[in-house]
Amino acid sequence: MRIEYQDPKKKNWFLITWDLSNKCNYRCSYCQPFSHNGSLGWPMWDDVKQFIININEQFPEREICFRISGGEPTHWKDFLKFSKFVKSKGNYFSFLSNGSKDITYFKSIAENVDGLILSYHPEFSNINHFIDISKILKCPIAVNLMMIPERFNEMFEIGKKLFDESSMSIWPKIVLDKSGNMDQITNEIKGYSKEQLDIINDWKFFRKLDESKIHRGGLLLDNELITANQLLSKNLNQYSGWTCWAGIDMINIDFKGNIYRANCEQGGSLGSIRDFKIPKEPIICRKDTCNCLSDLYLRKELVLK
Repeated sequence: MRIEYQDPKKKNWFLITWDLSNKCNYRCSYCQPFSHNGSLGWPMWDDVKQFIININEQFPEREICFRISGGEPTHWKDFLKFSKFVKSKGNYFSFLSNGSKDITYFKSIAENVDGLILSYHPEFSNINHFIDISKILKCPIAVNLMMIPERFNEMFEIGKKLFDESSMSIWPKIVLDKSGNMDQITNEIKGYSKEQLDIINDWKFFRKLDESKIHRGGLLLDNELITANQLLSKNLNQYSGWTCWAGIDMINIDFKGNIYRANCEQGGSLGSIRDFKIPKEPIICRKDTCNCLSDLYLRKELVLK
């Protein structure tokens, strides 16, 4: 059994996902307090700058894409400087945002952005503001639409409006249960009816974007196209015993600046942004389920004996 990239050239694409801080101006009901309460503050600019220099020296031939998230990363005072420096090294720069900054801010960062993923949180987000952002930025924009089960019909209509009135692609986001402590978050799919999951799996508001600078593109499961949402909703996300290219095709940097092969932290820490070593071989997964979209979009293989 094998999960691989539809485009074989994406093996040369190295993704760095970075949870820049746990500080966020939103308090979404489905988000754990640790993920937004700001208890860890922001990284030091000099450390971030040196990491960018070091990672480029280690991978001079690979396409490097930074995908920054938070908390809410745009609230870091050095975020604009960060985006400019990444671009000066010839890397791709993309980020996830709740879109809460005003239009002036998005105008100031526009020339440094290769791709943007906006997260639409119905307790706080504004439809018209999202549409205005899409008119400012020239890069591909996708919207992670938080498909809260009890507000499913409302979210469907919001997705339709965003799709009809902009050039953005609307991605339905399954909201996973985040109960438990930070070491044992459940990450289970709860509260969705079969009809709701069918709508997500047959989503009407995807739009083809130029994902070449921000995403790996399509996945193949044993040579058949499949999406990460389908892997989740069909319970095809159990890879214990599989070989996974985490650490080879991506790394994750957590709120504290620690580096791991992926968001799942399999294999333990690879160091920090101040001192790290990237592995040369894939890892055998020992985790029961794979729930992070970035991790799901990694090549994996199960060798049957």
